[in-house]
Amino acid sequence: MRFNKMRRLAALALVYPAVSSYAANVIQVGLSVPLSGSGAVWGRGAQWMCNRAAAEIRVAGGVSVKGQTYNFECIAYDNKYSAAEATRVAQTLLNRDGVKFVTAIGTAAALATQPLTERQGALFLTESWDRSKKGPKFPLTFTIVNTLFEIMPVMIGYLRSTYPNARTIALLNANDASGRASEASTRPMWEKAGFKIISSDFYERGTTEFQPLAIRLAAFKPDVIDLASAPPSDAGQVFKELDLQGFKGIKVTDNGTGADAIVTSGGASVNRVYMGSSTTFYGPSASEHQKQVAALAKAALGEPPSLPSIGAYDALYALKAGVEKAQSVDPNAVAAVLPTVKFKTFYGGEAEFGGRELYGSPQQALLPVYVTQIENGKLAERARVDPRKE
Repeated sequence: MRFNKMRRLAALALVYPAVSSYAANVIQVGLSVPLSGSGAVWGRGAQWMCNRAAAEIRVAGGVSVKGQTYNFECIAYDNKYSAAEATRVAQTLLNRDGVKFVTAIGTAAALATQPLTERQGALFLTESWDRSKKGPKFPLTFTIVNTLFEIMPVMIGYLRSTYPNARTIALLNANDASGRASEASTRPMWEKAGFKIISSDFYERGTTEFQPLAIRLAAFKPDVIDLASAPPSDAGQVFKELDLQGFKGIKVTDNGTGADAIVTSGGASVNRVYMGSSTTFYGPSASEHQKQVAALAKAALGEPPSLPSIGAYDALYALKAGVEKAQSVDPNAVAAVLPTVKFKTFYGGEAEFGGRELYGSPQQALLPVYVTQIENGKLAERARVDPRKE
């Protein structure tokens, strides 16, 4: 753990010079993220982007509360994308480190973490796609990223209009809380749009041999295959095996967060794959700040910022806005004002929390939704819907 902290600080020093006021007042933010296994690309990205946001805020003057200046410190532990490890991480953050602000990647991790944060009075900025843990019963929980309920209506609508003759779909999800929640959420959306679900399978995380799954999926001859909750490295391997089986249909991954990891594992087979959780920050519409940070992240991690890592970045700016509005570092006071604040988002401009109609209270960050597609190994934007402009 000490080595990881030293490495975090060393990486931060490469981005910004040291500021003497950093040690004065510190707000620790705990990250429960996958730092190993197939989801590690998300966890390492979240850790890097959290540190980046902390450094930006520090250089800009910190967080002002009643005449005092506070700065953020990111503390990341490996939840291994599992509920059991996430429970251990949450206990470490809350009980040993005394953290009062927590974020977590993964539905299984979030479901394991939330009972502890709510019970112990910590504010939880989750990156889970689970719908059941938002609402008035969970006043200390806010979702800082788009979920399937924001992403998939845009994705499915785009595919329905682009491929009007597509009728059948096969789904593949990981066999855990994340995958089961994904399947339960997206199945009715596909069906409502006129797609017939001809197969819905689950696989174990840690699987390394995907040929049997690919043979089974291809045998159904679906018009669309959606790898749903599969992380990029797994999705790439499945698409590679599907390519060997001669599958020529529409390829989708809701969880697709960037081209680099999936291209590394899938090669040419992932060409034309549609992704619901990725964004391109290299085109003419990208700001200089986005381009700069994307280039730094790509150099450090091998992949530019994506939904999970941007969530960690946005979490700090949401907390900054909430702490300054409340003029308090008490989690309950910050949670009380979060629905009323606007905060800087890496997507550009400001975001706020909404979603009362769907979730029962304004606990969902309102962010742009993108449909992207891999084209010759690079991301290309196909559609963008921004709820802030509707």
